[in-house]
Amino acid sequence: MRVINLDQLEEVFDSLNGNRKGSFDTWLEKAEKCLEEIRSMSKEDRSTYWSRNNIWRELYPALSKLSGHKCWYSEAPENSSEWEIDHYRPKAESRSEEGTIVREDGYWWLSYKWENFRLAGSLVNKLRKDRFDSNGEVYGKGSFFPLETEDIAQPEDEDCNCERPLLIDPIKPRDVTLISFDKNGDPFPTYNENESKFYHKKAMLSIKYYGLDHKPLSRGRRKIWANCEMVVKKAHNYIKNNINDPVRRDEKIDECFLQLSKYSRYTEPYSMIVRNFVKEKLKDKEYSWLKEVERVLV
Repeated sequence: MRVINLDQLEEVFDSLNGNRKGSFDTWLEKAEKCLEEIRSMSKEDRSTYWSRNNIWRELYPALSKLSGHKCWYSEAPENSSEWEIDHYRPKAESRSEEGTIVREDGYWWLSYKWENFRLAGSLVNKLRKDRFDSNGEVYGKGSFFPLETEDIAQPEDEDCNCERPLLIDPIKPRDVTLISFDKNGDPFPTYNENESKFYHKKAMLSIKYYGLDHKPLSRGRRKIWANCEMVVKKAHNYIKNNINDPVRRDEKIDECFLQLSKYSRYTEPYSMIVRNFVKEKLKDKEYSWLKEVERVLV
């Protein structure tokens, strides 16, 4: 997972609509009208209305471009599953980590607020079982939205500052650092419980509810790790065996840095795995030459 700059949505939306200034403003007007119409509705009527007026789908191309056409949660490429616009705070109802209902009517007042939209693959957004795993556990975000405290935002509170969500939000820079990956492509919390109980739990629940340990996702990350390993191994071998050729040595390092930089582009699948790879390699002093690459990872 990498941070998404949602503030660029208006600019991207307008550019995809022929660079017509005000295109996004027109969508906002429609959204505000829809929100006004559902304010006095019952939960059941809202559900029917949403299915007929899901105008958030019009933002799909722009939301997709913001992430380089990848799922915001898993970094899986666009062709890996069906795509959906997830309401980060669920619009119909919200549930705790135990599955009990927290808000029976959900965050309905955010259902047409673009700030609450996230692009997700159906494997992340929908409840399902991992067909590659025999334990039968259910994965997927669904309506789960666990909170650390009992404070719950009330209708019309657009900021929801009283809440402390236990799910990582890809538009928050610090949040996306809370999950790391190993050489097998498997996710794990960046912080252990002793370092930060809150961050550890947030990572664990996000891995579970976003299905980030889904086997195909791990395989995809493992492939990128292996590619990084091959590039670095080739450069390292030259460095060790040609210490009297500093010019060619620097050329090999440059080639290595360039390739790692390419793997880390926001348009590349599972690009955050590159940072984890470099972090792990730097634990070995032999690879100290690799430290400077952190400056060029994008």
